[in-house]
Amino acid sequence: MPDSLAQRIERAYFVLSRINGTARRSTNTEDLSDDLPSVEDNLATIRENLDQYGDVVDVKQLQMYRVLLADMQAKLGEWRTSLAAGGKQLIAMQARLDTLGTQLPPAAERPPIATAVGRALARLQGKEDRATQLLLRSRQTVTGLQTRVSDGYIQTLELQDVVREQMGRFNRRNSAAELPPLWHPGSIKADEQASALVRKSYAAQRSLVSYYFAENWDYWVWMVVLALSFFGWVFRNFRALRLAAAKAPTPSPALELPEHRLHYLRPVPVAAALLVVFSLAPFFDLQAPAAYTDLLQLLLLVTLTALGWRSWPRALFWYWVGIVVAFFALTFAYAVRAPGLGVRWITLLLNLGAVGLGLAFWRYLRQHRLLAGFVRPVALLFVGLNVLAMLANAYGRVSVAKMFTTAAIFGLTQVVALSAFVRIVTEAFYLQVQRTRQVGGVGGRFSFGKIESGLRKGLTVLVGVLWLMLFTTNLNLYNLFYRVIEHTLTAPHQLGSTVFTLGNILLFVGIILLTIQLQKYVGYFFGEADDDFNADTDRKGSWMVAIRLGILAVGLFLATLASGLPVDKIAIVLGALGVGIGLGLQNIINNLVSGVILIFERPFQVGDYIEVNGKTGRVKDIGIRASKLISQAGSEIILPNGDLLSGHVINWTLSNNHIRTELGLSLGPETDLDQARRLISEEILAHPNTLHKVAPEILLNSVNTSGYDLKVLFWINNIRQEQALKSELLASIYQQLSQAGIVMR
Repeated sequence: MPDSLAQRIERAYFVLSRINGTARRSTNTEDLSDDLPSVEDNLATIRENLDQYGDVVDVKQLQMYRVLLADMQAKLGEWRTSLAAGGKQLIAMQARLDTLGTQLPPAAERPPIATAVGRALARLQGKEDRATQLLLRSRQTVTGLQTRVSDGYIQTLELQDVVREQMGRFNRRNSAAELPPLWHPGSIKADEQASALVRKSYAAQRSLVSYYFAENWDYWVWMVVLALSFFGWVFRNFRALRLAAAKAPTPSPALELPEHRLHYLRPVPVAAALLVVFSLAPFFDLQAPAAYTDLLQLLLLVTLTALGWRSWPRALFWYWVGIVVAFFALTFAYAVRAPGLGVRWITLLLNLGAVGLGLAFWRYLRQHRLLAGFVRPVALLFVGLNVLAMLANAYGRVSVAKMFTTAAIFGLTQVVALSAFVRIVTEAFYLQVQRTRQVGGVGGRFSFGKIESGLRKGLTVLVGVLWLMLFTTNLNLYNLFYRVIEHTLTAPHQLGSTVFTLGNILLFVGIILLTIQLQKYVGYFFGEADDDFNADTDRKGSWMVAIRLGILAVGLFLATLASGLPVDKIAIVLGALGVGIGLGLQNIINNLVSGVILIFERPFQVGDYIEVNGKTGRVKDIGIRASKLISQAGSEIILPNGDLLSGHVINWTLSNNHIRTELGLSLGPETDLDQARRLISEEILAHPNTLHKVAPEILLNSVNTSGYDLKVLFWINNIRQEQALKSELLASIYQQLSQAGIVMR
């Protein structure tokens, strides 16, 4: 049965609504239209720089152009795909609109406008006309954007070819001078336009830096988060230590922070937090625009200068000021893209001055050893690179001279900053350990040397890798090293039916080693220390063992994933491990499982006084395989967890720290026993560390011609103070009995 005219009108109305909606969505290109002009402007800026300043190649700028062009190419490619899809939708909607007219009666056969159907057809015709105009405008908009985006995409490809050509020209110019040598001054062009070139070069980078900021705003977010996190961490620890010192009834040396431990940190660590951020900021992107890296370096120099003024000896600070002056002088001198004779002689003299400064700085560090040990070899490297820059400049290889100078001055300033970074992080860790110990009730000083040594070694490895990344980037060697290392680590090798890579093996071993070290040192972060023997130590929970087990479990899981082994191979290894457990690892697994049971059952905790198998001591550590006790004599007793779980354990402090102790007293034959008992009882109850609700028991142990032997039984509220309390009571009882005329023998 054919559809009625009203039904066809209704369907046509819905079709036109979908066409209008699709047309509007396909032309929703506001973001693209806003971003495309900046991309086009930046492409023009890059092209202008490559055309005007191609005589003396700036390798750092070329690296930056390569990164920006790759980013622009990716963005333009996404826009091309999106516009192509939108154009196809518009074409499909136009075809649908063309066929819509055939489904309705011609204008001559339509009902009069006075009828309801006529009015509906008139409204439908108006909607169709608007849809036709909207589709036309949308297709024109999309076509225009497609043309511009395609043109920009082609430009990125062309400019990438130019960058590759200039990079190759730079590599070729390592063996060929781009300018005449200094001993032929007549053939060297004058540098009358040097300052204008510098201004124009930096002005051209403004749009590139703005584009870089807009595309990489998340870097700044992460830097702000890092700065606030470090600031809050240190500020909170300082505040907690001040509160602990204020609450102490008497001043305690344990609550004081040794000055030799805190060179850089202050209670409000603004400068330290900024230095941590600016030291790591260049490694967020190693090929950022030169103006951006110069800004970060300037902020780093200002921050480190402020810290050095209040933290370093005057001599070291003035050496640093000299390095900062050399940084600015060399940076501005080598900013000229086409230097003339005067500028080249100035840069030569500046490099010579940098050589003298570097040698003096190296000698000073060798004599005083104030900064980290890895600063000294970099100071010598700074000297060597400046010598090479002088030679390159003299022979006309200005690009190479600039590369050596940039690598030298950036490398030296960055390594000094990283040395301060290592010290700041170490001091922050020291504060964390001190705070945790004080909040947890652990008094007394502790030796931080072993913890500091391990922490500094790890941080030194980290900053060494970061510094090498920055240094090789400035020498235009980072990409080469990266490709070589990547190929070495990712090249597949086969052993039998198993395929593996060197990177998988190193990652597996690295995760295992990191896991072992992390579970070993994580306790220090919560206030533990190797020499933690203190009679006032409070009880701690056994959650630290759970943390260590969790770290080991997660580390083993990640290492297994990083190994790249198939699941079936892992199952074979686990099966072999199971056989090994059944044959020879029963005791180890027994101790491991016993340690897990001790965590949750909690028959004792760290700080408890226990007795097991005739051995008595305070629990120092509940380990994964074994636990440690500290005896009264100070020796450490290591007991396997299996023995602790299966043996008879006497916990003197499970529910409280109370213990009943005794004193033996010998009195003369003329003693009034009732008076003596009263005086002894009063003296015991007067002591603040005895339990007053339980009366002492004073028993007559023996009677002979020489006098009476008494056994005094009483309760004290802290087992850890037993011996000291008994000594105090003996002295006070002797004094009271002597004043009463009672003789003790």
